[in-house]
Amino acid sequence: MVTISKLTVANAKAIDATNWLAMRDVFGPQQIPDPSPRGDCVVQADTLPFNNAAEWSQIAWSGGEPVPGKPNQRRVSRHSIGTATIAASVGMSTQKLALWTMWADMSVLTKGPRPPQAKPWSEGVPFPGPDQCGAYEVQAFSMGKNARGQIIAVAKLLPRGVGRVISAAGKHTLFNIRRELTAHDYVDGAPHKHKKSFGVWLDDTLLTMQVHTSAALDELYDTDAPDLPVATQTAETYNNFRQWLEWDGRPCSNYAYWYFQARWKDQKVTLKDVGQGSIALPQQAFYKKP
Repeated sequence: MVTISKLTVANAKAIDATNWLAMRDVFGPQQIPDPSPRGDCVVQADTLPFNNAAEWSQIAWSGGEPVPGKPNQRRVSRHSIGTATIAASVGMSTQKLALWTMWADMSVLTKGPRPPQAKPWSEGVPFPGPDQCGAYEVQAFSMGKNARGQIIAVAKLLPRGVGRVISAAGKHTLFNIRRELTAHDYVDGAPHKHKKSFGVWLDDTLLTMQVHTSAALDELYDTDAPDLPVATQTAETYNNFRQWLEWDGRPCSNYAYWYFQARWKDQKVTLKDVGQGSIALPQQAFYKKP
């Protein structure tokens, strides 16, 4: 008697015994290059006892599209976000799975309240600011005042319910909200060069400020609060950031851009600004050398 022994999916990963996950594969060039193969997912049925063409010809499929010349396979497009249920049957023997095609809507909150599940900016800092997104003045040890740009990056998972499936299988730990920056810093009128300044899209990811457990509710969060470099007379910082979501090392969103800029002179903050989008980074200091 012929039976269906298992179903597997190419271009997707198993989440648990019945759920598989693929990233949306959009038409044309990818904004964030993905090294994984592109193209449709292919569901393949293996049969017993011989797993040959004679047995495959008896398979009755539901879901997906036929693959010419491959009666034991079905094709599922990854161009659209959604869920497909695929079943293969021979007589009373049936195997089925759910194939989730996931993507995330990435955004950055620069105004308004902190989402309750996102980490607060007060974690690990001696001088916390307000519990709100925005640009604020805070106390500083040697500078009197410092400027801080408080943001929350939010990744909203689609389709609805995919985060619950991922979390139930313990695979939410594979999420990572990536962050890169391009920054120009100036101290006392001169360029302040360090590992995260005067480079092009340098890594600024900080896992300890991310919240992944909220994936069960289809949202993930990253908290950030850049500030001014330490100085004695003048300090300036100009930053562009871009953030995106990855799962198991694969991008599953487009970029979300935000910026932070601030200036300080004579123990006072003279500029503080955080917002969505990008700014032109100045090639020289606003304040001249003393």
